[in-house]
Amino acid sequence: MVFLAAAALAACNGGTPVRIGFLGGAATQGFSVSEDGRNGAMLAVEELNRAGGVHGRPLELVVRDIALDKDHAQAMAAALLSARVRAVVGPFTSTQALAVLPQADAAGTLLVSPTANAPELGGRDDHFIRLNGALADSARAYAELLVGRGQRRVAVAFDQANAAYSGPWLSAFRISLAALGGQVAAEVAYVSGPALSSSAVARALLRHPSDALLFIGRGADAALLAQQVRKQGSAVPLAAAEWAAADALLELGGRAVEGLLTALPYDPSDRTARYQAFQRSYRARYEREPGFGALGSYDAVMVLAQAMERAERGESLKEAVLRHGPYQGLQRAIAIDRFGDSRPPLHFVVVEGGAFVSLR
Repeated sequence: MVFLAAAALAACNGGTPVRIGFLGGAATQGFSVSEDGRNGAMLAVEELNRAGGVHGRPLELVVRDIALDKDHAQAMAAALLSARVRAVVGPFTSTQALAVLPQADAAGTLLVSPTANAPELGGRDDHFIRLNGALADSARAYAELLVGRGQRRVAVAFDQANAAYSGPWLSAFRISLAALGGQVAAEVAYVSGPALSSSAVARALLRHPSDALLFIGRGADAALLAQQVRKQGSAVPLAAAEWAAADALLELGGRAVEGLLTALPYDPSDRTARYQAFQRSYRARYEREPGFGALGSYDAVMVLAQAMERAERGESLKEAVLRHGPYQGLQRAIAIDRFGDSRPPLHFVVVEGGAFVSLR
């Protein structure tokens, strides 16, 4: 953590640092999206500091890793708040965000999440800024695409460890699918973690005739489930909710996830100079491709920095973020409504050759 702060400050030495917190899951616990997010946030901080920081003051990133359990998330959030950060990038799951939002509200400190999007996190006057799209919109788009591909009967496996996300996502998908003449053929719940029996979940899914299988959970879990489905001899088409569209899906899934349909809140085929420069920097530093966690966190830091620059005398950071948009992100102008919600476009992709390729 000290190294991260030192790296962020290396190129900008003027004034007292502006501290931004980062609240993400530990990579050792399988939270590849938030590890990716930390990397993207670091690149944004370093870029801003090379350009002079915010009002001549350097930015400093203060990182805390959290587990899925509520108590640990709240303890790490308290540690960041006691460090007097101006705002926090994260958390990355809806369950974590709902656990720590009351603390942020009480302290008057903004949480800017690149990914969390449970219904309870939108449409409210609080200290939560949502850069991801509405969960119901995403589930509806999946239902429309699957039905358009002739996949009307869909068996679903969903992770109860992040029930604030997976439960509402499944409910919205079920309603949308039914409205289009389809049906959820089976619903199999599981809890992500060392005790997960992916073979048992796969067997439960395959007991029910279906046109496609849909996984609502982490990329690592989707990869393991896909492998078990293929090992059990099924060639049924696979799909995964956008939460799964991370490096872990590709790295762990191998050939089993080839052809799998998922979605990203950014365009992986973007050829603009801004995105290409970010992609090159990320590859050079981390020796892998940036995922949606990295892009979302980069954008979160940029939103905060631009709002601080534009803030008028006497405005809180929350007021500044809500009033002074849109903000320039990597791929889009980020508009934030009066409730702190943003609506990025959703880009459907398939896994081809071990990479996410835009759906043709």
